[in-house]
Amino acid sequence: MYQAASLNKAEVMKASRAKIAALRWLPSLTSVAFLLPLFLLYWQVGGPSAPLADPDTGLHIRTGDWIVAHHEVPRHDLYSFTIPGKPWCDWEWLSDVLFSILHRCGGLGAITAFSLLVLCLTSVIVYRTARLHASRTLALGVTYVVIATTTIHWLARPHLLTWLLVALFCRVLDDSEFDELSRRWLLLLLLMAVWANLHGGFIAGLMVIASYMAGNAAGAALAGCKECRAAYRQRVRGYTVLIVACLAATLINPYFTGLHHHIASYLFSGASVTGQVSEWLSPDFHNPRLAWFEVMLALGAAAGLWHGLQKRFSWCLLTLGSAHLALISVRNVPIFAIVAAVPVAAMIEDLTRRYPWALKLKQMEATLAAAQSGAGAAAPYALGLAVLAVVFGRPSVLRQEFDLPVSAVSHLPLGRVFTTDRWADYLIYCDPQRRVFFDTRNDLYGEDFVRDYLTVMKAQPGWREILESYGVVAAMAPPGSSISAGLASAPGWALNYQDHTAAVYVRTEASTANRQPD
Repeated sequence: MYQAASLNKAEVMKASRAKIAALRWLPSLTSVAFLLPLFLLYWQVGGPSAPLADPDTGLHIRTGDWIVAHHEVPRHDLYSFTIPGKPWCDWEWLSDVLFSILHRCGGLGAITAFSLLVLCLTSVIVYRTARLHASRTLALGVTYVVIATTTIHWLARPHLLTWLLVALFCRVLDDSEFDELSRRWLLLLLLMAVWANLHGGFIAGLMVIASYMAGNAAGAALAGCKECRAAYRQRVRGYTVLIVACLAATLINPYFTGLHHHIASYLFSGASVTGQVSEWLSPDFHNPRLAWFEVMLALGAAAGLWHGLQKRFSWCLLTLGSAHLALISVRNVPIFAIVAAVPVAAMIEDLTRRYPWALKLKQMEATLAAAQSGAGAAAPYALGLAVLAVVFGRPSVLRQEFDLPVSAVSHLPLGRVFTTDRWADYLIYCDPQRRVFFDTRNDLYGEDFVRDYLTVMKAQPGWREILESYGVVAAMAPPGSSISAGLASAPGWALNYQDHTAAVYVRTEASTANRQPD
C-alpha cells in the first residue's frame, strides 16, 4: 500500500511538472495584443492590400520624394493646374518623408508593413494601459474591441501615427501620479513636437491633457474638504502649465503659427469643405464594421457616467467628450475607442471584482504568469514580425479592385485632365509631373473651388463652362456618375475608353481651340 501511494504521488508530481512545462510555452497576453491587428487584418479587413485602398498614400509618397530631392518643405502647390503657386501648408511633411524613404526601400509593401507595425504597437500600448486598472483577460478583451473598432479607418496614411501617439499620451498621463508626471513632461513635450510635424491630429493630444485639467477643476469645485480642493487646484495648475508647454512645442515646425492657422481655418471652414469629405461626416451605422463602434459607444457612455458618479471626472470628460466627437465625425471614432479603453476596462473591473469567478480568474492568471517563460512570450512577437517581413517584401500596388483607374490611365491624352479627387491622387502617384484639376487636399483648394468641383461632378448647370475656363481636354470618371452621363451626351466630347471602373472622354478637335498645355 505504501508503495502504491508513493507511485501515485510520483505520478501526480510528474503530471504537475508536465503541466507547468506546458504552461511555460503559453504566450503572454501582451504578445497576443501585439498579434491582434494582424489577426483582424486577415479576418475582418481583407488582407495586406486593404490598407492601400486609399490612393492618398501615393500623394504622400510623391510629396516626400519632392522634400527629399529639394531639402525643404513645400510652401506652394505642386500638383494642380487650377491653383498654381497657391500657398500650401503641408501639415504632414515629416510623414511624407518617412513614406518616401519606406517606398524607396521596399515599395508599397514597406509602407503597408510599417502601417501594420504601428497598429500592433498601438494595440500593445492600449492593452498595457488598460492592464493598470483591470485583469489581464479583461484588458485584452477591451483591447480587442478597441482595435476592432479602429478597422473602419485602416489606411496606410499618417493618421495611424496619431493613434499611436494618442495611446502613448494616455499611457503616460494614466501611469503617473501627478507628482511623478512632472518628471515625464520632457517626454510629452518631445512627442508633441514630433507629432506636430507628422500629422494635424496632435490636437487630440492637447485634448487629452485638457480633459485631465478640466476633470481636476471639477474635482476642486466639488471637493468637500479644504485639503482636497488644494490638491485638485495644484493639479489644475500643473496640467495648465503642461498644456501650454505642449502647445508651445507644436510651434517647432517649418510653418510656425501658420500650421495652427491652417488647421483652424480648415476645421472651421464649414460644411462646404469638410462636409464633402466622407471621413468628416457622422458615422453611417449601415457600415458593418461600425458594429464594433456601437459596442464601444455603449460601453464608453456607461463608463463616462459611472466614473462621473465615482467622482473620476477626468475619465468622465475624456470618455464622453471623445464620444461626442466620434458621433460628429467618423474620423474621430478610432481616437474615441483608444482614449475610452482605460475607463471602460476600469468600470468593468469595478463592477465584477467581487464575483467569485473573477477571483478565480485572477488566480488562474497569476498562475499562468508565474509559469510562463521568455520563449513562450517571444513566440507571438516572432510570428508577428515574420508576417510583417512577408508583407514588407511583397510587391504591392494600388489596384483596380480598389476602384482605381489602373487601365484607364494609359488612355489619357496629354494635357489637362478632370477626374475625381481620389483618382487625381492616383494620377500624381503614377506621374508626378502631370497636373490635376482637384485632389484630396481639399484644405488647400478652399470652399469656392470645392463648389466648382462639385458642380462638375454632379453635372449641374455651368459644368461645361467650368471645364472650358480651365482648358480641360480630357475627363476620367466612373461610368455610372453624373458627369460621365453629361459628357456622353455633351457636344464636343467623345468616349475614348471605358471599362467597369472608369470612362475616359476627350474633346474633339473642333472644341479644343482654347486648349492649354499641361
